[in-house]
Amino acid sequence: MALNRPHRNPGVTSKAPAINNHYLRHEQQSFKETKTKTLFSFPIAAMANSYTLLADLKAGRCSNTAELRLLRFWEARNVKKGGELMSVDMLLLDEKSTLIQGSIGSIRQLRFRNRLSEGSVYALSGFDVSRSNPNFRLSDEPLSIRFNDGTSFDKLPESVRPIPTELFRFRSYNRLLELANTGKQLPDILGELTAIRSTITDRIPGAQRVMLTLRLQSGESVCVSLFDYMALAFHTKFDSYGKEPRIVLATGLNPKIVGGNRVFVILLLSSWGLLIKLLCEGRLPGHGSEHTSSSSKVVHAQKIEPMTVSELNQFVITSESQIIEFLCTAKVTGIDQADGWCYIGCSVCSKKLLRETSSFTCVPCNVTNAVAALRYRVTLSVSDSTDTASFLGFDIEMAKLTNILASEASQIVLMFLGIPGIGADARVDTELPQALAELVGKTYTFQLKLNDFNFTSKHQTFTISRIFPERALAPLPAFVVQESGNNPDEPVAEAVAPDTSARVGTTCNDT
Repeated sequence: MALNRPHRNPGVTSKAPAINNHYLRHEQQSFKETKTKTLFSFPIAAMANSYTLLADLKAGRCSNTAELRLLRFWEARNVKKGGELMSVDMLLLDEKSTLIQGSIGSIRQLRFRNRLSEGSVYALSGFDVSRSNPNFRLSDEPLSIRFNDGTSFDKLPESVRPIPTELFRFRSYNRLLELANTGKQLPDILGELTAIRSTITDRIPGAQRVMLTLRLQSGESVCVSLFDYMALAFHTKFDSYGKEPRIVLATGLNPKIVGGNRVFVILLLSSWGLLIKLLCEGRLPGHGSEHTSSSSKVVHAQKIEPMTVSELNQFVITSESQIIEFLCTAKVTGIDQADGWCYIGCSVCSKKLLRETSSFTCVPCNVTNAVAALRYRVTLSVSDSTDTASFLGFDIEMAKLTNILASEASQIVLMFLGIPGIGADARVDTELPQALAELVGKTYTFQLKLNDFNFTSKHQTFTISRIFPERALAPLPAFVVQESGNNPDEPVAEAVAPDTSARVGTTCNDT
């Protein structure tokens, strides 16, 4: 007998099972948590590990990762505070050949110092990006990198990214002229070595100097000067092999113009990414005379001869015109104030400024609103047992001798005269500062540099290049050019901060 059953569609049950409300709420909550993690947590983690190029950096905190090659690192020290360590600085390079300067503060440098290896590739993340210092720049990038407490800097065993092994910032001769005396950029230079002059001798006290004359590819010659420990490091490496180098590459140089339109590249501090490489083979294309490898480029040093005042006076009368240096020990008997003891000079080139109605003009710099600086120009009357003479001392040496700047000495004079400040019409050079007056009666050894002017009838004074309180401190060697050539004139020596990070590299094949 057939059963009377209700009609139903296939696949549809007549009665739904009971719904577990607790299970449903659990599944809904799990879905929300999963969705939240998927939409927010995962992208944040991906952003933290995303790759960035140096050219894409913006000022502020950066959590992205950059793969960089550490080209060089060095210690930045404060010479005014006894060489106190300020930071460990470095040059970093990425795969797009973007060069940027990095810095690790002194309080964090111990954490990273042992990891630093020049030439290695690192993964850098969690760092600060700030504007770079506009002065003495080693990179063209407007930003720099600062390490912080959250910075990660890990060496990579290998990298698939094609990061260059080196990058140099060479500049043309005309560009070096533009950068000279500005203190803005520290460019690199590559030149063919044509002459070496050195004061290095065994166990001779006093400052040491090495001067390299380099011919650029364009044909012009420049002079690279190294002082003290940098000169010693170069000289030691130079003497370590028999063949003289032909090509010199140097980085982090500060261009200066001294004595006209010649470019003198002065190394101010080795703590600014200094690298010097010597190559014994090769030649730069361009102009210039040929130099055979058999002819030595070294201009040997010899002693600076001591002279009495009488011998000095007779020398300029009877000898041929020349550039030469002598040592002369004499007592300061007075200070000639006919021309004052100071002058208003250009803060860039030190030349005397022309006073205008409301400003100063510097003719050598071609600047109509030049920044003025008070500088020493002191004529010392001296004598020994043989004769009398007048020695002329300028700003650097007189400041070293008196331990006071000309501007500070003028302020003391103004306070003594009861004048509240210095103006454009103030005449402070009419009153002799006490620091200069105290020189009278004391005996010094003067290193004097004679030039063509000293052998003319207009000659009245001998220019002082260095002053030594005691004869024993005076250095014996000096530059003596024994061959003709278009070598730049000798630049004025500048103070160099002591450091031990100078590096001199060589690439020399003795075959």
